[in-house]
This record gives sequence, structure tokens and C-alpha cells, in this order.
Amino acid sequence: MQPKTLPMCVRIIPFAFCFLLQTAFSQVIEPFGKSSKATFKLSGFGDMYFGKHLGNYSKKQSFYYNHKVNNQLRTNLLLLKGELTLPRFHATLGLMTGDYSRYNLAAEPFWARPLNEAYVGIKLSKRRNIWWDAGVYSSFIGIESSISSDCPTLTRSFVAENSPYFLSGTRVLYTSDNGKHEAGIHVLNGWQRIAWDASISRPSFGGHYKINFSDQFSLMYGAFYGSIYPDGLSINRFYQHVNAGWKGGKWEHWGTADIGLETGYMWGAAQWMTRYTFNEHWSLSQRLEMFYDPDNRCARVGALAPTVLGGLTLCPSYQWKEGVILRLETKFLQSTENILKGDTWDLQFNAGIGVRF
Repeated sequence: MQPKTLPMCVRIIPFAFCFLLQTAFSQVIEPFGKSSKATFKLSGFGDMYFGKHLGNYSKKQSFYYNHKVNNQLRTNLLLLKGELTLPRFHATLGLMTGDYSRYNLAAEPFWARPLNEAYVGIKLSKRRNIWWDAGVYSSFIGIESSISSDCPTLTRSFVAENSPYFLSGTRVLYTSDNGKHEAGIHVLNGWQRIAWDASISRPSFGGHYKINFSDQFSLMYGAFYGSIYPDGLSINRFYQHVNAGWKGGKWEHWGTADIGLETGYMWGAAQWMTRYTFNEHWSLSQRLEMFYDPDNRCARVGALAPTVLGGLTLCPSYQWKEGVILRLETKFLQSTENILKGDTWDLQFNAGIGVRF
């Protein structure tokens, strides 16, 4: 009987992580010996919410992972993050709990569920801002993160909930000195996965490029290529994401488009979000979204007909003080099948408070 060989992604990514740790000792010890500046930043975020359904359901649909539970005061995300930064080395560890971790990382082993971020990196160039990182880090796909205060609305869009919030692997990240350009190349452990899956031996790959034309306008493209299925099925996923952001005066706008391909099947999504800021305390955001999956390849919520889902979200926000935001949100969904709690439409209400420290 032939001994089993480790999957390629198991060999590549841990090697990168261990090499960075080994190199980090020389990068850390030498700067300290020369009295170079080392900074440590401790930060945190708390997201409490209360949700309601018009039909008084206890939970939202299976394809939602944030702000999931209704009729209870719940913690969506409680995050504590530490960041160590030196001239040629940095390390980040973010530990979390709450409904986001409970539902979005339900397929992960127990030890991986608290990991929001956990990576180390070294700077490859003394003059250029080029970093090599390895570990668990935030996804480059999409503009909506797990931290609700960083998003225009309290809850996430359908496409954000069904594309990666985080990635694990290794990356080379470049940022220009003037901050106008950012580019990254990624070797990944699959589609939003931390623990190794022995049935998937091939690594996945990703790349992204973002350009800030000015303080008012930015454009970003990202792509993922790899498998989320066992190797024996020979199915690869090619996923592309584009977003643009622009602002002027009291208005801010964001537009995104996503296209996924798998062995001849295709699905896509588009959304448009705006935010109008009345003053230092009050703002109003809206999201108009559309998701089209004729063969039910992504969220797999339909079975009888092509899945078409549309949504409109309105979210007034009150910035009570720096780091504390209060929100009320109304979300209306319309679908082509009875996938919204047995119906073709749905109305949700959410209230939340986000505290950053």
C-alpha cells in the first residue's frame, strides 16, 4: 500500500508560513538591537443587533450568515485584534466570537472558528512597499467586510454573504508610495477555508489590482481560480469581481459586479449602494441588488427554476460619537422561487449598534 502524500496546498502554504516566521526572527531582533521603532496596536469591535421578520421567523434564510437570529438581542461580532509592526516585519492576530463566527465558520474545526485574522509578513524590499504574508487574512473580493461599521448598511448583500469574507494562504502585496496603486498575488487554501481538506490537493490562486484615481474615485478588479470540490470531480471555479467607488460632497456611491464560472455554468450579481451624509451625526444608505444563478451553482437555494433574487435595503445611521454608530434597517427581498421562508418575497427589520475601540 502506497503511503499517502500530502496535498500540494498543504506543502506550499505551511512552508511559506514557517519560512516567514524563521525570517521574522532576524527582522525583529535586528531592528530592536538598533533601537528601531516597533509599534503594537490593540483594537476591538463589538456589533450587537436585534432582528425581526414580518413572518416572525426565528432565523433568517440559510444563505445569510451575519445578523442571522431574530427576536433576540444578539452579538453578531465581538472582535479583539493585536497588530505588531516593525520596519521589515508585521504580525496580526484577530480573535472573534458571535453569530458571524458561529454560522459563517460552521464547517471549520473548533480551533479555527475564533480566527478573524492570523498572519505574519516580511517586507521584501527596503525601498518599495512589497510585503509577503502568510496565514488567514481578509478577502480581496468585495467591498463589504464582517465589520458592519465599515459597510454602508448594517447587514450584507446576498453576493457578499456567498463569496469569501476571509482567505487563508500566502500573498505578495504591493502598494505604491502615493497610495494610488495596490496589487496582490495569492496562493490559497480554497474558497474561504482555513482547515485543510484532504480531498482537495490543488491550491487555488487569486489576484487583484486597485487604483485610486483621486480621493473621490477608485476602481478595483479581483479574480479567484480554484476548486471547492473533491479532485475526482475535476470542477474548477473562476470567479471575477469588479467594484468602483466615488464620492462628491455629501454623496458616496459604490457599484459592484460579480461573475462566476464552473464547467460551463455561469452566475452573476450586481449592486449599487449610496450614502448621503446630512451632518456629522446622521446619514442614510441604500442598497439595490440583483443576483442571477440560472443553474443554482452558488448559494444552491433553488431547485426548480433559475434563481433570480432582488433586494432593496434602506439604512439610516446615527453616529453618536467617534467609534459608536446606531442603525435601523429595512430589507425587502423578491425571488422567482419560494426560497424566502417558503415564499417569493420577504421583509426584514434590523437594529444594531457598532462600537469600535
